[in-house]
Amino acid sequence: MKWLIFVKLALEIFVKTALVLSGILIIIYAINVSRLWSRFDIAVFLTGVFGLLLIITMIKFDKIKNVVQKFPLFVRITGIAVFCFGVISFFVVQTAILSSMHGEPPVDETDYVIVLGCQVVGIYPSFPLTRRINTASEFLNEHPNVIAIASGGQGPGEDITEAEAIRKYMIENGVNRDRILMEDKARNTLENLKFSNELYNLTEKNIVIVTTDYHMFRAIAVAKKLGYKNISGVPSRSQRSVLPAYLVREYFSVMLYALLGRLAF
Repeated sequence: MKWLIFVKLALEIFVKTALVLSGILIIIYAINVSRLWSRFDIAVFLTGVFGLLLIITMIKFDKIKNVVQKFPLFVRITGIAVFCFGVISFFVVQTAILSSMHGEPPVDETDYVIVLGCQVVGIYPSFPLTRRINTASEFLNEHPNVIAIASGGQGPGEDITEAEAIRKYMIENGVNRDRILMEDKARNTLENLKFSNELYNLTEKNIVIVTTDYHMFRAIAVAKKLGYKNISGVPSRSQRSVLPAYLVREYFSVMLYALLGRLAF
């Protein structure tokens, strides 16, 4: 029986050590992403907090276990239920996001391409927006009868609207300016698609959305909720070094939109 106790102790030490190291790596990753983005992001912050909590929980596991056992049974059950819901919903949402990161549009039937805005730094598109613009420009140059809608308003730190940045750089990529319509008031994904439809009556048209791959699931679900009948997407490739942080942030965005009733599946 002593060897069973030894194995159990060794396994417990191994698991705790592995989780502490995982927490350290998560914190290092969150710090590096924050330095790369040079701005505060709630998802990256929460990722770092999760790593810290993981370390603290493993180091103080026995004390935390004793404190938890003092709570009433219904409180413990509720806590376990909330935790399980969070874990299950995270994996369900991530599966949906990852499965939507690739897709082919109805090439011969597309009427409009909606390019969703993203951060502009001064007058220059951010790296994710540049990739969206390049992806949209390539599609438009291959399909000369398709009209583009550049969508996005002007936020903090932006000297021009996101729509204007999209149009400017698509023209530089060889897209005729007469093929580019504008929607320059939107502040988020819902408004991108809502305002574009209000301006150009798109719900019955064949629409292709161009956005970053991890964002495609939410964009399509929002479009369906708004009544778009024929919707598909051409994703631009995300920066893989920061994709985990984007996926964490997108999970919270999807959950928020779902709670607000903004998604249709």
